[in-house]
Amino acid sequence: MTRPPVVVLGAGDGGRAAREALRAAGVADVVPLDREVLGARFDDGTDTWLLATSEGETTRAGIVIAADRPVQVPWLPDIPGRDGFLGESFHAAQWPPGFDPAGKRVAVVGADGTAGHYLPRLTASAAAVTVFAHPPRRIVDELPLPATRVKRWLSRRVRPAATAQPRPALVRSTISAVTASGIHTADGVEHGVDAIVYGTGFAVPDRAEQTKLLGAGGVSAAELWADGAEPYFGVAVHGLPNYFFIDGPDVDAQARYIAECVGLLQHTEATRIEVRRSSYQVFNERAYLRPAQPQPVASAFDLTAGAGAGDASYEGAATLTIAGAEQPVRVRLTGHLDPIDGHYHWQGTVFGAAALNETRTATLTVGERSAAARIVEQTPWGTHTVAGVGAPPYALS
Repeated sequence: MTRPPVVVLGAGDGGRAAREALRAAGVADVVPLDREVLGARFDDGTDTWLLATSEGETTRAGIVIAADRPVQVPWLPDIPGRDGFLGESFHAAQWPPGFDPAGKRVAVVGADGTAGHYLPRLTASAAAVTVFAHPPRRIVDELPLPATRVKRWLSRRVRPAATAQPRPALVRSTISAVTASGIHTADGVEHGVDAIVYGTGFAVPDRAEQTKLLGAGGVSAAELWADGAEPYFGVAVHGLPNYFFIDGPDVDAQARYIAECVGLLQHTEATRIEVRRSSYQVFNERAYLRPAQPQPVASAFDLTAGAGAGDASYEGAATLTIAGAEQPVRVRLTGHLDPIDGHYHWQGTVFGAAALNETRTATLTVGERSAAARIVEQTPWGTHTVAGVGAPPYALS
């Protein structure tokens, strides 16, 4: 079966970078789409995207690369006093061309990937740089794993160079308010600053945008960006398989990383590539204060085969057993044979289970079939997501 093409949305720098990177990676079937796309919906049955254009046409894409940021916009947190600050303030994704940090005391709120790109420039010229944690991120004064262990080993054996790059100051106390001349934190300290850079990710602007982008299982973009989370290294969101963003500021680096993802997908029997939930969550929970590099694609993303490669599903009654206690539930389950590790992976939703406060192991039984399961999380709607590896608790065709 011939896969639909890679569709690149946008004709600007990001679109150009994407097309050049794909060409260099040997990806030939690329279609640029410059029209305003009114909506995009992921088809779980075929692992493809359906794009509705302003001309009333529908285009099917195997991969979508959005270089025009059609849905998400820079998100500024609603902090008391934010609009009363008298100095310069802006989102890192909207960096003013004329902003000069030289000699200024600069506060970085949130330190997302966009702000992190500018941190070396700030620390090299500003009088002082102070980074403040802001949900959903927290400050981590470490390099991303697996480099952390190496860094600790080296720190015990190597004397720092005299010309080491200056580091930002860290403020771990939460922000309580922005004042006319600085930032007030919950520990009672007033931090005087001359400029504020918000590295707080992106959000969906209004309800009209909620149905423009529907990911796996019909999840809307509004739900995915409800807390201002940002794409993994600016390129991918868990819940949007086969869909990539080029948000900048380094569009060429993002395009090369995406091209590597697309190339890996096309050189396997897989039809679906999606950033792992763990990779995405760690990225959105931590603010690394040194330039971070994305993980290798094979470790940061899941590759799975489509419906033609052993998928099966079940929806109906089941029994959930946790610590010997059984409870009747309803489940919606599906699975696939992973072409990378050769194991069958299944997952889905459990309805009607008692609230669980933490991830737990369990047994899920459908009729006479049982399988070890892992309760991944409780959703805001009171259901639970469940997953397992190996023979599922339902019959395979």
